[in-house]
Amino acid sequence: MAEVLVTLAGAAAIAGLAWFFFGARTARGAEVRSGRQEVEITVKGGYSPNLIRVREGIPLRLVFDRQEAGDCTSRVVFPDLGVTRSLAPFARTEVEFTPDRSGEFGFACGMNMVHGTLIVEPAGGAGGNGNGATEASGAVGAEVAEAVGVGPRREVAEPAEAELALRPGGVSCASCVAKIERALLDLPGVDRAAVNMATERVTVDYDPAHVEVGRLRRAIADAGYELLEEDAGTSADGEDVEAAARREEIADLSRRVLLGAVITAPVFVAAMASDVFGATWVPELLMDHWVQLALIAPVMLYAGWPIHRTGWLSLSHRSADMNTLIAVGTAAAFGYSLFVTLFPGLLPSDLRDVYYEAVGTIITLILLGRLIEVRAKAGTGEAIRKLLGLRAKTARVLRGSEEVEVAVEDVRPGDVVAVRPGEKVPVDGEVVEGRSTLDESMVTGESLPVTKEAGDTVIGATVNQTGAFRFRATGVGSDTMLA
Repeated sequence: MAEVLVTLAGAAAIAGLAWFFFGARTARGAEVRSGRQEVEITVKGGYSPNLIRVREGIPLRLVFDRQEAGDCTSRVVFPDLGVTRSLAPFARTEVEFTPDRSGEFGFACGMNMVHGTLIVEPAGGAGGNGNGATEASGAVGAEVAEAVGVGPRREVAEPAEAELALRPGGVSCASCVAKIERALLDLPGVDRAAVNMATERVTVDYDPAHVEVGRLRRAIADAGYELLEEDAGTSADGEDVEAAARREEIADLSRRVLLGAVITAPVFVAAMASDVFGATWVPELLMDHWVQLALIAPVMLYAGWPIHRTGWLSLSHRSADMNTLIAVGTAAAFGYSLFVTLFPGLLPSDLRDVYYEAVGTIITLILLGRLIEVRAKAGTGEAIRKLLGLRAKTARVLRGSEEVEVAVEDVRPGDVVAVRPGEKVPVDGEVVEGRSTLDESMVTGESLPVTKEAGDTVIGATVNQTGAFRFRATGVGSDTMLA
């Protein structure tokens, strides 16, 4: 009877976990602009969102923002609708068609490994099919009604873009990236969300009429990730706030790693020497369960706090990442060891082993890896800041028949810019007059100068050497190669 109960309890637990992680989720509704339904789908290891709700008979534009390379997601196929399209890597591709019948239609990558579902509701449907998506479909229905002239029409605000800086060290794996993007894409009015794991910045395209920046920040915070302050640019002493936050993160991780290593080392050595090698010289004090508990508890509760906080918060949002794996594993080992320590008489003698050394070792090694990663990112960030310091501050722009010196921020695409020997090229462009050689080692690493003449492209922040030339600006501001 006991075996049957245990089996049923295990099956129920597995079924509960399956529903928790893979149960029905709310569908993403389409935004309607100028009478056309539009949904943006991020392609990065999968489709986000992968459940989309639209209306029958209204033109549909699906914008696939593919943020990866490889063959797997290089094509999207809607087999039931006869639609297929190649998706360029690291680019946005529009797929347009009009859904002419209602129903659920699957779409997948060319290798049929990544899947999504397009739910097409009848043109006169009430929306909602009992799966928790009524609110999303109702919003779509209202906007479609406006688009086709039924009901009041309201002005659609111009889309806006926000760039938010995450606190250094918060994004530790690809699951973190996916979780942040999913949390943002679930908000009404968010068209696109992209997390750059290397720079730890989030770029969001959104409709100000539906959502504000404060709500975007709260969504990220609710997902378990911290952001730098909105006005964080430089501190009072002129220091870059992002660099200061990175340095603070390194100091904090260093303290946690040092504490974990110092406290865990004696427990680890004693346990390994005694249990694995059968050493007899190990002090009995270090083998005492209460002593091990006293030593490892600070590692579990203090050193591992950043891991546990993010891991359990992620689990509460029906998702999992690397932090969840570590949090659940160490909590299980620590909890079992604590039970053995408190109530040894309730367990058979062969089940009274404790695993404090495993808890301390896992947490310390994970934190050590993060410390190494954060140090590497800090070095990269400093290199990027020095690289940005190479750009020119002013440009000599042709205004009529005169050359006028303006700030580089005032250069616009199409402006003709003059560059004299020894000066830096202020922005990207195409040579229209003159001939010279440029030092492009900043971009290519190649020390030999490159000859430029009419028709050739030039890159901002490279150094002009021998001649003078004029070029037409094509990439300025955030559109330059340097940016």
